[in-house]
Order: sequence, then C-alpha cells, then structure tokens
Amino acid sequence: MTLIRQLDAPSMQLEHIHTRCFDYGWSEGVFADLLIKPHHRTYVFEVEGEIVSFVVVTVVAGEGEILTICTDPDFQKRGLARMLLQQVIKALRDEGAESLFLEVAIDNPAALRLYESVGFKKTGRRKAYYSRKDKPPVDAHILRLAL
Repeated sequence: MTLIRQLDAPSMQLEHIHTRCFDYGWSEGVFADLLIKPHHRTYVFEVEGEIVSFVVVTVVAGEGEILTICTDPDFQKRGLARMLLQQVIKALRDEGAESLFLEVAIDNPAALRLYESVGFKKTGRRKAYYSRKDKPPVDAHILRLAL
C-alpha cells in the first residue's frame, strides 16, 4: 500500500534518504527543526509504512518554496516525486498561494525535466549554489510556478 501524507514528527528515514541523494545530506536535527517551524511542511510518500520519498516546503505570504525533494534511489523513476509535487501544488492552490519556487542544479537534467513538465519556468540563476564533495560548486536554475 502507498500513501502520501503530511509528516508531523521527525523521522530518521528523512536523513537516510537525503544523504543517499545529495553530497551534503541534512541531519535528523535539521529536519526536526524544520518540522517545528510554523510555515514549514513535510509531505512523505510511504510504501508499506516506510518513507521512500519526501518534499519539504515553506509557505509565507502566499508564496511557497520547495526546500528539498528527494526519493530513495531504490524507488526512483516510479513517479513518486511527481506525485508529491502534485500534492504540494494542489495544497498550495487550495489555500490561495500565488506561486511556488525552487532551485535545481544545472547538472540535474532529470529533475529539471520533471519541474518543467508540471509547469515550472526558469526565472534566474544562482552561481555556485550547490556544493559538491569532489567537484567545484554547481550553479542552480531558479524556477517558479504560478499557481
């Protein structure tokens, strides 16, 4: 059974997945701090009770920002991130938000295709935004979706 739900308590699964997906994954403490902030939300996709994909969003004054989104590598290419994005977009539209922003590394064409497929548009670029362990920093595209 699969389920998308809003997370209301910290989970070590988030740290585990994030560190598998990014060079500098966030710690459990970072996720715990985000969960207690009033404008932050974490949506998770579960398979048989285990979190396999998640998105962290902040919403302030009608604008949302995706802080991170990732899927456990063992569950990628199944459309889970797309379903989470659709859930976030629907939730923000339902509450009257006007836009949703995010940054994506320029060396991640699969993620860029996903975001563009749901309507995000490039609005700018951040130089050397993402640090890499064994390579120079990578620029990020700034993307916006009008809701």
